[in-house]
Amino acid sequence: MQNLYPLFERNRILKKELLWSLRDYSFAHIQLEYQEYDQGILRGYDIKVRENDLVIGPGIFKYGTFVCLQTEEELVPYTPKEELQYLRMKVEVDKTSQDYIAYKMEYYLTTDEKTEENEFELCRFHLRSGARLRDQYRDFGDMETEYDTVNLIHSEWGGLGGKTLSPVIVKYFAKIVLESENSQSEDRSFAYLCLTQPGAVPVHVLASYISKRSGMRIGDAVNNQVIYRSMIGIIKEIQKGREGSAGTRRERHKILVD
Repeated sequence: MQNLYPLFERNRILKKELLWSLRDYSFAHIQLEYQEYDQGILRGYDIKVRENDLVIGPGIFKYGTFVCLQTEEELVPYTPKEELQYLRMKVEVDKTSQDYIAYKMEYYLTTDEKTEENEFELCRFHLRSGARLRDQYRDFGDMETEYDTVNLIHSEWGGLGGKTLSPVIVKYFAKIVLESENSQSEDRSFAYLCLTQPGAVPVHVLASYISKRSGMRIGDAVNNQVIYRSMIGIIKEIQKGREGSAGTRRERHKILVD
């Protein structure tokens, strides 16, 4: 077994063996890096609202065992509807050519709740007539607002050990924890992990933290909504503790003044 690395120098001709090496290395590297990840979004795919379009940012997606790259933005027009809309990606595999296999990704909006095996949710929203769709949130609980808000809770991210929660949600939680004076050391350690983790935090890590922090047992079949709502509960607990601590300090101040 050997690895060939071409020497890119003037007047040197790349032989077919070196071209094969470049081909194998470029594909094998990314496949090996994500071989233990579940299928779904791996990196990127930021969803933004730009006037009347949903903008899907560049990213990496895994379908089956193959890792697909999206290198440019994709735009999907949207209009208000009096029902829930789903932004989905559909992946089709074309094996008709003898020279290559093509993985085709199509992005579209639908009101159909059902999905096929080759369809993946990127976000959902319920936009009313006359309202504006927004991708900015007032607070952590606002990410689940029913109307006129991009909801990323059900977006299908692939992580180590299974599907997991969007990094946008997890990092937002982590920032709130670090800004809270009353957060505990375990909260801060978890927050630092979330902010430095490339890609999505594995679902078993999220479940373990929530179980120990809240005392609520979370099984292997946990879904994104359960994790998100558990995080809301933890933030409320931290904030209540902070308010209590502030009240205690004010009371001590009064005693000292007297």
